[in-house]
Amino acid sequence: MHDELLFIDEDLDDNFNHDAWKVLIVDDDKEVHSFTKLALNDFLYLNRSIEFVSAFSASEAKVILKDINDFAIILLDVVMETSSAGLDLASYIRNELDNSLSRIIIRTGQAGEAPERYVIEHYDINDYKEKTELTRERLFTTIRTAMVQYNQLLELISKKDELYNSLITDTLTGFPNRIKLSHDLEVKAQISLMLIDVDSFSTLNDTYGFTVGDEILIQLGHLLKEIVPDEAKVYHLEADIYAILSTDLDEDTFKVLVKRVKEGVTKHHFLTNDIQLRISCSISVVTNESDDLVQKAEIALRQARKISRNRIQVYNKDIEMHETLKNNSEWTRRITNALDSDDIIVYYQPIVDVQTQLISKYECLVRLKKDSTIHSPIEFLDTARHAGLLHQITRRVFSKACAMFSDNTKKFSINITDVDILEPSFPAYCEKIRQMYNIDASRIVLEILEESSVMELSGAVDFFETMLALGYSFSIDDFGVRCSNFAQLGNIPLHAIKIDGSFIKNIESDKDALYTVEAILFFCKKKNIKTVAEFVCSESIYKVVKELGVDFVQGYYFFEPKEYLQ
Repeated sequence: MHDELLFIDEDLDDNFNHDAWKVLIVDDDKEVHSFTKLALNDFLYLNRSIEFVSAFSASEAKVILKDINDFAIILLDVVMETSSAGLDLASYIRNELDNSLSRIIIRTGQAGEAPERYVIEHYDINDYKEKTELTRERLFTTIRTAMVQYNQLLELISKKDELYNSLITDTLTGFPNRIKLSHDLEVKAQISLMLIDVDSFSTLNDTYGFTVGDEILIQLGHLLKEIVPDEAKVYHLEADIYAILSTDLDEDTFKVLVKRVKEGVTKHHFLTNDIQLRISCSISVVTNESDDLVQKAEIALRQARKISRNRIQVYNKDIEMHETLKNNSEWTRRITNALDSDDIIVYYQPIVDVQTQLISKYECLVRLKKDSTIHSPIEFLDTARHAGLLHQITRRVFSKACAMFSDNTKKFSINITDVDILEPSFPAYCEKIRQMYNIDASRIVLEILEESSVMELSGAVDFFETMLALGYSFSIDDFGVRCSNFAQLGNIPLHAIKIDGSFIKNIESDKDALYTVEAILFFCKKKNIKTVAEFVCSESIYKVVKELGVDFVQGYYFFEPKEYLQ
């Protein structure tokens, strides 16, 4: 076989693309224009030819560039109407037109007027050639190299745009998400915001399944889009919550829109999988506010839920709401400062084997230090979630825990949330830190703190499969409350579950608590899942859970959490 058969010209293709690359020639010598066009007459790159545009002076080029600023390459002479006309034009392109994309090639016949190194360093020039050295072959090579660079820059910009769009777009509905809403709220204008929350959406999911629930959310988004005028924008924040933002509608017009939205949703017949459904929604409204609009809208939405479903609640500045907002803002500042000053710290509480009463492993518990006070996570984690700081805290705890256990062989557990599961870079971060401290992944248990059923989360299955393949194991924290249910035990490959302390601490006096613990233990033994009893604070409670068959215990009867290993 001949060697030449191994190579295929990338410029050859039956489907010729006639969208030509634009090249601007700026030179006061007409023969240079003619030579360039003749030399590159048959030039192709990615099946695209060249469309030449000629300018015979820098001033003429400026006029052209005002209308056309997407030239792939600009071939530029230095000495034209002035001795520095070309360099002045290069500066104009880069600085005034803010064009860093076009490849500028200096092609001069008077090299002494513009030393190559100086020009390249001071004018962001991509190549420098003397006219005498640019034969047809060398011109072809120079242009092709510049074209490759230009195309690579286009691809980078395209990928950057794609990444940004994926970050600001909800994957289920295709609507802008919470991140985009935060960006749009930065404008300085009269802003009105409403949040739309589907009433009893979890019941709808439980009754008809998540597929139907997702379809209802998609249809709801399209319905809102039809109702909302051009002066407002629809966002899907999370789960069953939509937002509508306007920077143009006055307060009265916006409130009319709120009523139209509520009536439109209530009257609409949603149809999916031959199931026809009617839904209602609770709506919160914020107008004439300049700061913390989402936070205020969420406060009003919580108030609406407390009063009744299917209602509109306008945010108002009563004392309770104001104090809540003030407290959240203060804690956001405290958390940010703690992250900056390394005052997110970790306490370690031993988990004890029931049979041997020896330490089996440790749970790593986050704390926030402010001055001389140590704050419990119950004081700041909800605010951290709202402020988008929860994942940073998890990363900080993971790093510090790995550092603590780097010189021993103990197992340890770290709490993670749905926010961490949804973070694409989290597995890679864990691996980087784990390997840095030379810790075997089998020693690390990731405890899932739930705000919603984790298997509902897009990407949850991939996350678990990735981490399990790397050697990590999982447990569910606070089992028996919130969204924990027995279905979770079948969906997630678990090392252990931790029975919520609210049942354990009352197990001697509350028969319902006892029955709940017995049910959990029965199911876990059938599934061969280990159990941990939290809040074991006395000898009598310890004896009860031991008799019931709990595998491990954790609580003040044995050890309090400390900033060091006990």
